[in-house]
Order: sequence, then C-alpha cells, then structure tokens
Amino acid sequence: MKKILAVAIAAALTAPVAFADVKISGFVEQEFSVRDYASGSDNGMDGDSDVGIVFSASEDLGNGMSAFAKVDWGSDDSSMADNDQIVGLSGGFGTVVLGRMEDFTEGKVMSMASIFESDSQNLEPGDDSGSTQANHDRTDNGIAYVSPNMSGFQVGIAGYAVEGGATGTFDASDIMVSYSNGPVTVRLSRESSDTAAASGASDSNISLGAQYSAGAFSVVGVMQKANDVAGTASNDRTDWMVGGNYVFGNNKVVLGYEKDETSTTADESNWQIEFQHMFSKRTKVYVGHQDADAANEDATYFGMKHTF
Repeated sequence: MKKILAVAIAAALTAPVAFADVKISGFVEQEFSVRDYASGSDNGMDGDSDVGIVFSASEDLGNGMSAFAKVDWGSDDSSMADNDQIVGLSGGFGTVVLGRMEDFTEGKVMSMASIFESDSQNLEPGDDSGSTQANHDRTDNGIAYVSPNMSGFQVGIAGYAVEGGATGTFDASDIMVSYSNGPVTVRLSRESSDTAAASGASDSNISLGAQYSAGAFSVVGVMQKANDVAGTASNDRTDWMVGGNYVFGNNKVVLGYEKDETSTTADESNWQIEFQHMFSKRTKVYVGHQDADAANEDATYFGMKHTF
C-alpha cells in the first residue's frame, strides 16, 4: 500500500512537467581578444562573456493549427528588452507572429552574413549605420505574417508600432520574398521606417542575400542599399559582404570580406578569417583575426562555446 501511495504521489508531482510542452535551450560562451588599434584606444586584452537562455512552448490546437511562444534572455543585456518575446499561430494558412522580434531585413536577409562564431568580432554590413530601422536588435509591438512554403517560395510581411514614432499607422514596415531550392537560397527585402513623425521623415532600404552550399563548401553574399528620405546624405549607404566556409572533419575554416560605402565619409573595408574545431555538435573552440583597413584596427581572438 505504501509503495502504491508513493508511486501515486510521484506521478502527481511530475505530471505537469511530463505533459507541458516547454523546452529550454541556450548557450554559454567565453571569448578573449587582443586588439591593436592605430588610435591607441582599447588596445590590449579584452574579454566577452555571453549567456543565452531561451524558453519556448507550443500547443496543438487541432485541425492542423498550433500556438507557440518564446522568451529569450541573454546576459549581454541589462534586461530582456532587446530579446525575443513572441506569441503566434501556425497552420495551413502560414504563420502569424506578434511581439518583440527582429525584422525580416535583419533576421532573414542580413543575418546570412553571420558566418563567424565570434560575437565581438563579426562582419556586419549595415550594422546600425545611419538612422535606418534595419539591423537593430529587436523591435517592439510587431506583427508579422509568413506564407506557407510554395515550391520553395515564401513571402513575409511585417509592421511595427515603434514607441515614439508616428501615430495612427505602423511606424515601420518590412516585406520579404524568399526562395530556397536544394543548395540555393535567395532572399530579398524592402523596409521603410518613420524616424521623425513631426516632419514625416522616413528611411528605407533594400537588402539582398544569396547562399550556395555544395558538400563541404558554402558561399554567401549580402548587400544593403539604404536611403535617408529626409535628405541627410551622410546616412545614405551601400554595404556588401561576401564570404564562405569549408568543412573538413570536425574543423571549419571561414573567410569573409565586407565593404561599407557612404555618401560623405571614407569607405570602410574589413576582412576576417576564423578557424573552428567542433569537439561535438554542442561544443566548439575557435580562433580568428579581423582587420579593418580604413581605421587600421586589428583584432585577434579566441573562444569556446557550449550549447544546450
């Protein structure tokens, strides 16, 4: 009788965990870099510690429809304000997402350039240049729709009610077309955002990304052309990046080149090389070097990352 009672109590205590479809994932990463800048600032050894934890949940609603939610937290942020907090529905109609999220331009197109493991040293064309909405970490109060996959094609459209922006309309909008078939992936997006509601000023950009993978080789290229509609020429720019990697055994070599071209300042170009060794699917070490030609800034780095 005591044994039966103990089993019943244990089942009652573990039932919520057993039936709850909640997953926890994340990573822990430590990186060190040695910098040699012509300006003399920030020279020497530097470190970057990073932790990310993601809570995700889903529920089967029946009739081929499901609900989902995700909360993302990272130690680089003083709060959760810069991470995903989303809820959504998916089914035969596609996927609808609401909450704080990356736009298509950053999360789907420009992120194709994120081929390096390093967090502190990474080629990021168009990263927060000017006042354009693209390439910002996350945007609040968003609603996005992604169509079902139609023979490799998908369409996404999103709107964001940015705090402090124009009233009565979405302050930023983003539309994307994506095609993926075998080794080829191509994505194109156009984004516009109101940056000064009183004057009606807005920014817009067009971004294009393409990737080709064949066996151990993979190559990628991204380009972004941004315009300041208000006429601030210094914010106009054209940025592009090309890169690729080669995998051999448990090792990977990654190489990339980036160039930022602006209307009023000197162009900037950067190149980067990185070597990775995978002890397993979840644990890796890496070492690399980045050189920024325009500012004569060099950085050599190494680190370790474990995902769970």
